Amino acid sequence: MILRSHPYFNVPIALTSKHEKLKLIKPSFDEYVGCKIFEVNEDTDQFGTFSGEVERRNSPYQTAILKARLGMESTNTGIGIASEGSIGTDPFIPFLVSDIEHLVLVDDINHIVISEIYRSFDILYAEITVKPDEDLSEFLRKADFPNHRVIVRPNLKNVISCMKGIGDLDLLRTAIRECANFSLDGSVVIESDLRAMNSPSRQKNIQTLAKKLALRINSLCPECNTPGWGTVGYLKGLRCTDCGEVNTEANGQETLGCVSCDFTGLGNVLAEQLDPSQCQICNP
Repeated sequence: MILRSHPYFNVPIALTSKHEKLKLIKPSFDEYVGCKIFEVNEDTDQFGTFSGEVERRNSPYQTAILKARLGMESTNTGIGIASEGSIGTDPFIPFLVSDIEHLVLVDDINHIVISEIYRSFDILYAEITVKPDEDLSEFLRKADFPNHRVIVRPNLKNVISCMKGIGDLDLLRTAIRECANFSLDGSVVIESDLRAMNSPSRQKNIQTLAKKLALRINSLCPECNTPGWGTVGYLKGLRCTDCGEVNTEANGQETLGCVSCDFTGLGNVLAEQLDPSQCQICNP
């Protein structure tokens, strides 16, 4: 529910994006915040690219903030939004690929940053190294081509150039032949184009995250009325129902906090006891 008294109601907010994220993020902010989001097309590739030509030098969180400020500065807007994704080997389950998305709202008027993270295994990523004229039918099926577009680059250690956004079979064959000419062994790498406008599975994750952040912004601090009241940590420590040992790392209850003042509170109770399947003693 949107309150007309919300600090961001009808306030212009710049969304910095080179890859058509407005349609993914704006609907949730329209529904839960009521601000006036507009898209700013800036060269966010300067902060890093999925295809590897530009290395990302900052954390995903810091990169998202840099992107937001880029659009804020170019439009002289006091509040901005931007996102940054990391897709690859999951940091906790290394045999799976995950998509970890960061979305931030930078408010230089009130000197706060409100952020959320969403981690998903529902991401399509495929990669193959081939030579021209090899059969690609099985790979293209796994890559969901052309719904998910692809990138083609020479098979080189350092990425110097690549052809992106390919969603046509004839264009793909042409790209393979051209890139093979620059490869030392005559082969090319074909991989999923993970930019938001070319990856429907990533689009769904960004939409989910946009709703998560919009709901957090909708929530105001009970003490100072600043947007962004939400989960900041957890009360830990649960006793196993079988052996009775306490797992000091198990999350029992959410702790809530404000992005502006020091006020805190308790949130949802996640569990009161530990299931033996999660116990380090019963299920090492």
